[in-house]
Amino acid sequence: MSGIFNKLRDFVGLNEPVEYEYEYEDIEGDAYPTPYPQEQPVQPPPEEERPTRRRSRERTTVSEAGVGPSPINNVIGMPGAVNGLSEVAVIEPRSFEEMPQVIQALRERKSVVLNLTIMDPDQAQRAVDFVAGGTYAIDG
Repeated sequence: MSGIFNKLRDFVGLNEPVEYEYEYEDIEGDAYPTPYPQEQPVQPPPEEERPTRRRSRERTTVSEAGVGPSPINNVIGMPGAVNGLSEVAVIEPRSFEEMPQVIQALRERKSVVLNLTIMDPDQAQRAVDFVAGGTYAIDG
């Protein structure tokens, strides 16, 4: 009968916990080998006297004709930009009905920034899908 009460006390936490004494052995040195070998300092070879040389940089001059090495230019222009100028339209639609003007701006080859924070999240998702479809339709 006392076994049942002891189990109940252990379960509820009223019994004193059994304290165990652990003995730890002090391990001297490394218990595990190091995975990396110890590096030995390397003595540099005795330096021999080297004759000092100076390199002169070759300078290429660009004449008026444009002869000479030209820097590599990886910039690709945006199609539809006139004289390297492009327009950016910032549009904050309040409803889905304003989305055709976004497509019109894309047709005019303008970069469009949409601020959809005012719209309802469901309407904003619908607007993004509409603009993505319009962009695909005009090959943009």
